[in-house]
Amino acid sequence: MKYFIILTLLLYTSHSLSASNFYDNALKNYNDTKYKTAIKYLEKEIVFNPKSSESFILLGKSYEKIDDLNTANKYYNIAFTLAPHSLELNFLLGKTAYGLGNIENYAEFISNLEILCENDCEEINNLKLLAE
Repeated sequence: MKYFIILTLLLYTSHSLSASNFYDNALKNYNDTKYKTAIKYLEKEIVFNPKSSESFILLGKSYEKIDDLNTANKYYNIAFTLAPHSLELNFLLGKTAYGLGNIENYAEFISNLEILCENDCEEINNLKLLAE
């Protein structure tokens, strides 16, 4: 029994360590403009860490970089359920909404940012610039 517990703990620890490496590897590949490889790592990461808004945001950004706005928007929306007060995420959702021609959602995220930004913030200014 004692060996079973030790083996279980070792497997769990190694599993947790490899899961944390998925995000790190994804971020490295994203920064190296290897977006499809980043996506593969992030898909594994969200299996082990399904409540990581950062993973879903990076997954959305990766899809956005390969010009798949619909999928990027899907992952941004998942992240939004986890972190609705994120300025970056509200900007990204507004940007993809604009890119997809969904002006109603675009306006909604401008409104969100007007509420979330205490003063003037870069995210709201950049989002408004899209419509100029």
